[in-house]
Amino acid sequence: MGALDELPTSAPPPYHYYTAYDQATSKHIQRNVRSKVIACLGLLLGFLALFRLYHTFSGDALTLSGGNTEALHYGLEKCTQAQGSIIQDYSHSRSNQRWTAKPGRKHVVLLRNATLFDGEGFVPGPVDVRLEEGVIRDVQKSGDSRVLVDDEIEVVDLGGSYVTPGLVDMHSHHLVWPFHSLPATRDVNETPLLGPITPFVRSIDGFKPYDPAIEVIAGGGVTSSLILPGSANIIGGQAFVVKNAVRRGPDHEPVVEELLLDYGIEESNRVRYMKMACGENPKHTYLHTRLGDVWLLREHFSKAREVQRQQDQWCNAASSVTAATANKFIQSAGLFPEPIEFEPTIAMLRGQVNINIHCYEPEDLERMLAVLHEFELHPRAFHHALEAWQVPELLKMEERQVYPWAGGHTTFAENAFFKAEAYGASLRAGKILADHGVAVAYKSDHTGEGNNAKYLLHQAAVAHSFGLPSDKALQSITSVPARSIQQDHRIGYVRPGYDADVVVWDSHPLAIGATATQVFIDGHSVLNPQVVRESLSQASNQRAQNEEPKVRPQVSHEEKYSLCTLLAAQPQKLVFTGIQKVYSQDQALDLSGLANATVVFDGGEVICLGLEDDCASSAEHGVVISLKNGYITPGLLAVSQTLGLVDITGEPSTSDGIVNPKANVASEDSIDFAKYGLHSNSRGLERARLGGISKAVAIPQSRGGTVRGVSVGFRTSNSTDILDGGIYQEDVALHFELSQASKAGEASTISGAIKQLRTILSQDPSGSGVYARASNGSLPVVIHAVNTDIIRQIIWLKRDFPSADLVIFGGHGAPLVAEELARADIPVIFTGNRGVPDTWEKRDALSGPPLTRSPASVLAEAGVKFGLAIQGDSHIHNLASEAGWAARYAGIGDTEAIALVSTNIEEILRLKSHERKTSSQAAGDFVVWEGDPLRGEGSVVLSVYDYGSVGACWPDE
Repeated sequence: MGALDELPTSAPPPYHYYTAYDQATSKHIQRNVRSKVIACLGLLLGFLALFRLYHTFSGDALTLSGGNTEALHYGLEKCTQAQGSIIQDYSHSRSNQRWTAKPGRKHVVLLRNATLFDGEGFVPGPVDVRLEEGVIRDVQKSGDSRVLVDDEIEVVDLGGSYVTPGLVDMHSHHLVWPFHSLPATRDVNETPLLGPITPFVRSIDGFKPYDPAIEVIAGGGVTSSLILPGSANIIGGQAFVVKNAVRRGPDHEPVVEELLLDYGIEESNRVRYMKMACGENPKHTYLHTRLGDVWLLREHFSKAREVQRQQDQWCNAASSVTAATANKFIQSAGLFPEPIEFEPTIAMLRGQVNINIHCYEPEDLERMLAVLHEFELHPRAFHHALEAWQVPELLKMEERQVYPWAGGHTTFAENAFFKAEAYGASLRAGKILADHGVAVAYKSDHTGEGNNAKYLLHQAAVAHSFGLPSDKALQSITSVPARSIQQDHRIGYVRPGYDADVVVWDSHPLAIGATATQVFIDGHSVLNPQVVRESLSQASNQRAQNEEPKVRPQVSHEEKYSLCTLLAAQPQKLVFTGIQKVYSQDQALDLSGLANATVVFDGGEVICLGLEDDCASSAEHGVVISLKNGYITPGLLAVSQTLGLVDITGEPSTSDGIVNPKANVASEDSIDFAKYGLHSNSRGLERARLGGISKAVAIPQSRGGTVRGVSVGFRTSNSTDILDGGIYQEDVALHFELSQASKAGEASTISGAIKQLRTILSQDPSGSGVYARASNGSLPVVIHAVNTDIIRQIIWLKRDFPSADLVIFGGHGAPLVAEELARADIPVIFTGNRGVPDTWEKRDALSGPPLTRSPASVLAEAGVKFGLAIQGDSHIHNLASEAGWAARYAGIGDTEAIALVSTNIEEILRLKSHERKTSSQAAGDFVVWEGDPLRGEGSVVLSVYDYGSVGACWPDE
């Protein structure tokens, strides 16, 4: 899309079940005609089959007097439905049946001076968008609007703010997995009693319309979501599209039906959706092999196809029956065959269901397609599909005939490593698929904080940073998923005739931390303007965020090999030109005003910083690395519960193992030390190096109990290991769990776990053991806690044991007691920068702008010493941009932002740091970037350790 005059001016063609399936539908109709001819020629055989159906499907209903005519009519109606199509309104003048007039609300909203991405591309602007009774009526160049402003029209001048369609999440589990997650309210997988094939169950039957996640997700600009059953079953059940609008019905009640996108539309005119799954999930749930799962699927489809054939025979025979012969026909042929357990599958076989399949690996994608094609079925999209990037041409070849738009594969931008079939994920998958002409959508898989649907937009931003063009990135969360779920006639675009689902952003939508300031669903604003203003009250100047973010730069293999080989052979003086900014431990040096700033390092010491000519003599005999947009930061530091100890979270044989939750806490002999379980390399460490992380702290892995063990500090470089400097601090801190997980240990209550910790801190401080060092404060005690009340208990602990060096890890509830933490001098390694109240323990967690203040801003304002940590190795490369995100809404500067993920962590954990020999020497490691790491635009060129050795050179996956 380009100019406004290119906006569609006429309605699309009539809407059928599979608009993108025209060729396949035509062939399907031809096959039906042939089957009818064959059935007529073999009428006698058909009646014999129908006679058999009399005994199978008729039953007691045939004994009812006078019911045979009604039974015939009912059956004929079913025959018509079997060959039917969906008719929906595409016209610009269409009405939105979800619209409900609200007292005191104006029916027309005019958004003026918008910078518009319309679902296809950015429209030359600014433009005005008119919303009327739940529908977009006009999109005009600003100043050309023909709307007469009066008291019935609300005019909102956006001043050039970015506007997009409401985001579309085509894979979510909220409503069936609501906040705050409890077994009593979780209805996502129907297992195991009904077996691995359950097409007859429906996600809508488990919807919780009170789910607090609805408001949080809408606050992220996600206005429509496809709510799927889980992936434990081969066929998991039917799915439904909802609008994320709370209590939007006429009576303002929590009514399930009123959540549906198709609310107000006849059920026969609604698109149907089915969830299927292959690979590990059904295999592990039912202890099958892939071989067995595929057989069960083929068997089920075969049985359903037989019932379908019987239905067609019944319909062919019934088409010539009159009212006079109805009684005789029903008595001989029986009722229309419709066993309820096969109805959804038969609808799939008839091409009337939008099929969505959870699948990861190329071989699973290929075999699933083979099975589906055997039964003339075609998936609308593969979901997750983390390794689809390896076989884009195969997918196109298999599905191009029915998908002129080259399929639709909905995946994660970065989520990986959580199980074996997610180990081959690539951060550049979106770019690779798009380069091959395969449409890409991103989705949340929303089940909690780790995949919170509120941050669907961030997935597009990450994909863009790794090479996906900006228009494709924004299409991936608007028009592409809308098209895949066959709702692109009403959502996914800002065009006349579409639902009035529109989002206004505070910056370029792909900028790190872009936040919705206004969200309209069906023309109604769902955000409170006063709350939005308060949530953004500490936000720093946003002007720099209005530009489109840059893609992380890459160099050719030849360039990388040349530089990295040279440095590996002879580490020496390093000369960097084109430097824009240097972050030291104390300040940020802005060099962007210099024409070509140069920094010369020799053995970790800065021996020159200035213009190229000024540093010419210092640079002699150095390796010159020319940059265009260079940044220098301290080496970043990750605190992780998996990095360096676990390769694949779901595969125990790839990890150090789990701490015994029942270990005797009183005995120091039971304490685990992470230093004895370090792994020298993994995909997670690859991403750490890619993200500028030169050092990490690894915490023993635990799933319950109290004492987790002692963490270790190690270098992330793949050129060092535990025998040659890979460990820089053997014992970092004693880790203790205070959460619901504590109840799995020796102490069966949280209060008992707190008593255990009090006993440990009461140890004789004069000893040399772990507990004595924890007691006297020479070894920090890191307490893993998220709940506000438990954090209050930790503050109480500090009062009673002032010598102990207590640190909170997690800390989601910390902002609610921030002033008390600051007074107690208890620092926080905070993992809740983008936290949500997804569990009962975290029910006080702040979800951040636009619904609450940023939790980082609350901690910073109160004076709490804190740093940031990211949960999960697959996201670890974003540590710098996560700091930029936190700083943006906490109102702190770039230097403080970098400190959140480097020097603050060092100070909190009292990590050993390289001591400066001179005032010009860098304290600790440093990293050189091409591009700004705080904006998600930076690629690591080099990371250099404090002793001058190169730790990583142009790292990549």
